[in-house]
This record gives sequence, structure tokens and C-alpha cells, in this order.
Amino acid sequence: MSGLTSVLSPFTRHGLPTLPLLLLLVYAVASATLGGSIRHLENQARQTIELRYAASTLEKDLVSLTRDAQAMVSAPSPLRMQALLINLEEYANALDAMSALSVRRSELQAPLNALEDALPGIRSVVLQAARLDADRTDALVQEQARALTRIDGEMNALVSDIDNQISASTGVSGVLADRLRLLNWILNILAMGLVAALIFGALRQGLPQSVKAPLAD
Repeated sequence: MSGLTSVLSPFTRHGLPTLPLLLLLVYAVASATLGGSIRHLENQARQTIELRYAASTLEKDLVSLTRDAQAMVSAPSPLRMQALLINLEEYANALDAMSALSVRRSELQAPLNALEDALPGIRSVVLQAARLDADRTDALVQEQARALTRIDGEMNALVSDIDNQISASTGVSGVLADRLRLLNWILNILAMGLVAALIFGALRQGLPQSVKAPLAD
């Protein structure tokens, strides 16, 4: 406190009170801190929106991938294999985009890694279906369909887990940012009132004694 008083002493020698100046200094520090926190929360909210969009794209590409994989298993053809390869590439790109956005979200790393690990299983099933097109029995088709259904269920569960993790954090940063903005607005109003009081006090001290009496009344 003595250090702050010594810093403010040049102002107090000119008739400015120490306490209001100290409060203004506290306001300046608090305002800067709140501003930094608000920007941080706004960045978090923006990143969450980007994550939700990436997760939605990932889910859409997964639906297309599993649909074409099921079609390939049920009735293999070069056209269906081509469509499946395109969907595999699109899904892998969506997964890479999602992973890049969630580098700092440790809770998303495990399901994303599991989704990536599931891709070889899909490739294996559909490639086996393509190679055995002429020799497949009904039992083999059913076995491949069951294997693909199991992989599909596991991947959908992982995507749902990712979506739930993102949804849990959606809006939290925005709500906190709004509350800090309100607090910052209140501080601004209080600071303006304090400045007005300082100006009024300084003007009163500069007035002649004959003018101060009516103002006091």
C-alpha cells in the first residue's frame, strides 16, 4: 500500500484524493483482466462451433461410407467399389479435419483414434467381398454383413460419444463470456461515475469561496 501511495503522491499533491485514484487503478487492472478472459472464452466458443461442424461432417460421411459398404457386401460391383473408395477418402479427410481441430481436447482423442483404427476393418470386409464375388455363398454374405454391421455400430457409438462431449461444452464459454461482459459493463459505469466525481471535486476546489457556499447548499 505504501508503494501505491508513493506512486500516487504526485497526483495527491495537486489536490486529487488517493482513494479514488487507487480505485481507478484497480479498475484498469480488472478491466484488462476481464478483457483477456472474454477474448479467451470467445475463442473457445468459436472453436466449439468449428468442432460441431466438423463432427456433423464426420457423421454424414460415416453414414455414406457404411451405406455404400453394405451395398458392396450385398452385391459387389466395380461401380459400387468406386463409390466406396470415394467415400473412404472423404471420410478419412473429415476424420483428419476433426483430429486437427481437437488437438487441445484430450477427451476427444480416444474416440477419434478408435474411429481411425476401424477403417482397416471396413476395407478388409469390402475387399474380401470384391475378391470372392463369384464364389460367395449366402452364409459368407451374411457373415460379411454381420461383421460390417458390428463395425458400423462401434463407429456410430464413437461418433455419438464425440458429439456428446462437444455438446457438453457447447454454450458454456458463451454464457461465461456474456457474464464477464456484463461485469465489465458495470465496472465501466462505476469508473465513469468515479471520474465524474473526481472532475466535480477538482472543479469545486478551484472555485472561489463565495461560489462554493451556494453549491454546498
